[in-house]
This record gives sequence, C-alpha cells and structure tokens, in this order.
Amino acid sequence: MKYAIKKIITMLFTLLLISFLVFLAFNVIPGDPATAKLGTQATPEKVEALRHQMGLDRPFFVRYFEWLGGAVTFQFGTSYSYNMSVIQLIGSKLPVTLMLAFLSFIMMTVIAIPVGIYAAKHEGSKIDRFITVVNQGIMAIPPFFSGILITLLFGLILRFFKPGGYVGFDKSFWGCLYYLLFPAFAIALPKAAMTIKLLRSSLLSEAKKDYVRTAYSRGNSTTAVLYNHVLKNSMISVTTFLAMTLTDMIAGSVIMEQVFSVPGIGRILITSISGRDYPVVMAIILLLAFLVILVNLISDIVCHILDPRIRQEV
Repeated sequence: MKYAIKKIITMLFTLLLISFLVFLAFNVIPGDPATAKLGTQATPEKVEALRHQMGLDRPFFVRYFEWLGGAVTFQFGTSYSYNMSVIQLIGSKLPVTLMLAFLSFIMMTVIAIPVGIYAAKHEGSKIDRFITVVNQGIMAIPPFFSGILITLLFGLILRFFKPGGYVGFDKSFWGCLYYLLFPAFAIALPKAAMTIKLLRSSLLSEAKKDYVRTAYSRGNSTTAVLYNHVLKNSMISVTTFLAMTLTDMIAGSVIMEQVFSVPGIGRILITSISGRDYPVVMAIILLLAFLVILVNLISDIVCHILDPRIRQEV
C-alpha cells in the first residue's frame, strides 16, 4: 500500500510539472491566438479587444492557476476554433484513438508472445534465424511508412478496405472495427518485432541461471521448465516493456490517424496546433501525459506484486 501511495504522489507531481511546462510553452512560442482567429480581419484594435475577451492580457500565473483549477475538474475551457467545450470536443474523438491503441496492443501481444517463446525454445534453428532477420527488417521501417505500405497492399492492391473510407461507430460498430484493424496492424508490427527480440533475449538469459539447472536436475521437461520457471521470471521485464509499448501505441495512434484518415484526437491536435487553438492542444497533451503516467503506474504496481525482490527494496 505504501508503495502504491508513493507512486501516486509521484504521478501527481509529475502531472503538475507537465501542466506548468505545457502552459509555459504555449505562452512563449510565436503566434497569437487572437490574431489567428481574426485572420484577415485582424486590426490592432480588434486583436486587443479579442485578447481581452479571451483573457490573454491577464498575468501569466493568474491564467495558469485558473486553467489548472479547471483541468482538475476536466474543464479545459472553450475551443477557439470549434467554439465548443474542449472536453466535449475531445470526448467525441478519444474513444476512436483508445480503440485503435487497444487493438494495436492486442495484435502486438498475440503476435509477439508466441513467436518470442518459439524463437527462444528453438535457439539457433533456421526458423529462429529467419525470425531474427525479419525482426531486424521490420524494426528498420518507420511506423508511418509501414502504414503507407499497408495502405498500398491491403487497400489499393488487395482492396480489403477503402483508404480514407472510415466508418464511424454510430453508423456501424463492426465496420469501424474492421477499418481500424489495418492502422492497428501498422502500429503493432514494429512493436511486435521489438517485443519478440526482448522476450527471446530475456528467456535465453534466464535459461542460463542456476535455478534452471536445478529444475532440470529434478527431472522437469524443457517445456515445464520454460513455462513454469523461465517464462514467469522473464515476464517481469517484459511487463515493464509492454507498459512502455502501450504508451507508445497511444502516441502512435495519434500519428497513424493521419495516414489512414481516422477522425481521432490526432487530427484535432494537428488542426489545433496550426490554428493556435491552445486550449485544445494543452488539454490533449495533458491527457496523453496522464494516460502514459497511469499505464506506467499500473505496470510498476503489478511488477511490485509479482516480484518479491522489489518489495524487499522498498
């Protein structure tokens, strides 16, 4: 319990620091939201009046603490561009991004865990060497380029889906799920390759330890030792890596939405940055930071429960 409380307090301080840095960054970078909103109709008088209306002429710390107080209750103000509540705007798009990240994580896990175990179990075989070569090739491909390749192969050549033909949840849940499978695969593929490499290395490293030889001396089969001893101890480091991978997938979903024309928070983020819609941008960044920290918090607590050595160190 003490460990969890210490982690939660650390999480809150981290979020507080991130919120300050985000608010500071969007107050020092070039560009004025009032000027961007007025566009060609901007005059010094109109810009000054709009800045006063938007509260941009008030002191920095007054605006920061007001924004922070609203953020605590998920009240991020009103979007400059969309003229609607920021939380309402993000809430309408966030489920798509989270679904994409979740599908990517499931795909990655389903591919990586069995292949990583098989490669470690058959170390040095032709299949193991083939897996290693394929892994290296996949890890060398940037995620956005793998998205383009998947669009070309499955969209334009095989016609399994129509590029840009996203179907919303409100129209067809299964149609939406089917379309998201392709960007999810593009996100999962390089992460699966990295997970396979890590799991294989972790299993082989554990297999060389003394307790494994002791397990063999007691008459256990290779399969029994692998699944009952080696895999269990290897999953501590793998769990931490999977948590980091899940956070990467959330960020990767934001990027991949641009390639597959998925209307998630990624498209809103790009539009809001170009339009100086800072309330939306700051809310999205803070939300993504919260998700990343939350996933890592859960991972740390799980590892703390699974590994007695961590409990002894605390």
